[in-house]
Amino acid sequence: MGGDAARLIDFDDSEANVWVAVNQFTVIEREHNRRPDVVLFVNGLPLAVIELKNPGDENATLEGAFNQFQTYKEEMPSLFRISAAFLTSGVGTSVG
Repeated sequence: MGGDAARLIDFDDSEANVWVAVNQFTVIEREHNRRPDVVLFVNGLPLAVIELKNPGDENATLEGAFNQFQTYKEEMPSLFRISAAFLTSGVGTSVG
């Protein structure tokens, strides 16, 4: 049995792929309506999820961004099935 292989991502020629960054991408799953700050898609596949925190807000910590990811993973797992990266940006916290 022979067949052709389907490539979802062209790793040899990155310009052959369709790259899209979506701000406030809405995901509705399991009766939850969530909007990650940025979702990066390659050929329609969610490759990275980015949670941005306001660096001017001292309450917007990296720990808060991490906790937000935990909520996202629990409430909308389909977004994370093939995602390769989870990125956060915000104010660091010190460890004492």
